[in-house]
Amino acid sequence: MTRADGERAPSIQTTTAILWRSIITTADPDQLRRLLAECSLGSRQSFEALYRTTSGILLAVALRCLGQKDLAEEVVQEAFVRIWHNATDYDTSLSQPLTWMLSITRNLAVDQLRKRREVPVNEFLIQALEDQSPQAAEQLSAARQAMALKRCIETLDDMQKTAITNAYFHGLSCTELAVQMSAPLGSVKSWIRRGMERLRRCLES
Repeated sequence: MTRADGERAPSIQTTTAILWRSIITTADPDQLRRLLAECSLGSRQSFEALYRTTSGILLAVALRCLGQKDLAEEVVQEAFVRIWHNATDYDTSLSQPLTWMLSITRNLAVDQLRKRREVPVNEFLIQALEDQSPQAAEQLSAARQAMALKRCIETLDDMQKTAITNAYFHGLSCTELAVQMSAPLGSVKSWIRRGMERLRRCLES
């Protein structure tokens, strides 16, 4: 589909990618750099702060990769063990701090999938998470997309907004959302599906 201005309208997959980019930009990179630097010096307090700040994001990523919360939680715990032991190896000139942490998490998730001989991580998700070292114009485009996404999320019905934000930003499964929202599983799936379609249409405008 093409918009009136000639630009190609975003697909559901593109909308999903923008959601993931928005997740990545929710944490302050300067704060994360400071916390990682302090972790490299052995600060347990900073490590606890780092965990509180990013564990939900890493869990959401692991859950999207693995599809099972118990496995995702195991991957996140192992990821933080590696982050703690390898904080001295983090190089600020090579990647953003959250990108580095996501890479550790993603690699562990891929290893888990390979052990289980299951389907590899969705390549679209990988593309959304990998650090491509974008140029300034691309960074500006990503920032505009994130702003547009935030605006579009505010247009959703309350149930759609709650379901989508908890599924994508907090890693809850549809079953967990049904319990949390005291709603039938079918309704939760419908809210997410219809909400994603509304986001797609909103981003077209």
